Amino acid sequence: MQTNKIYHGDCLELIKELPDACIDAVITDPPYHQGITHNGVKGTVEDLSICRPFFRELLAEINRVLKPDGFLYWFTDWRGYAFYYPLIAEILPVKNMLVWDKMHVRPCQVYSFQYELIIYVSKGAFQITKPNIIKCIGFNAGAKSYDGEKVHPTQKPTKLISELICDCTQEGDLILDCFAGSCTTAVSAIYNKRNFICFEMQEKYVEIGNKRIADASKMVGIRNFEIINNKLF
Repeated sequence: MQTNKIYHGDCLELIKELPDACIDAVITDPPYHQGITHNGVKGTVEDLSICRPFFRELLAEINRVLKPDGFLYWFTDWRGYAFYYPLIAEILPVKNMLVWDKMHVRPCQVYSFQYELIIYVSKGAFQITKPNIIKCIGFNAGAKSYDGEKVHPTQKPTKLISELICDCTQEGDLILDCFAGSCTTAVSAIYNKRNFICFEMQEKYVEIGNKRIADASKMVGIRNFEIINNKLF
């Protein structure tokens, strides 16, 4: 398997191709499964239970590929947190819950969805000493001014992912995203001189991701990313 590349396929199968202890950080935004289900009914946290074996096996693989001092940032919302937290804590040392403040409040008659949550894991002794609330504008508040148009329903801003990357890794480190979507993790890695591996199931987002990666590489003046296509083993 090569670094600085998007792999099209099932992350649970693809991650098994990675060697032990090769990843410095996993930054990923899994599907929340809280939308409309097959019967047209609004999804609930109970609908996630069918996915429990999948996520338990994936988290075991993440634990295997992370270095002994590696990190995991796992995005979720207030509904999915109750499902994901105990699964992750069974396998990995959860150290905190981060709150992403999207800095956008639209006038409405109900409470707004201004925050998302990030489950934070640190396998080593190193701890990041800073507030656990991260303020970064989302797409509804103006992220497109530096990220361009939103191309994925749950797209995260590069500024947000860049902050996480810089908190826990050094230049040249390797970052894994198991649910890459539009590949914001990869783009942020390029901006910050890190290496990446991305997994994505949907072909259209692999195409979008490859374009975003090419554009990011041009923007930072490295048309061919400096160690692209290096083999891990």
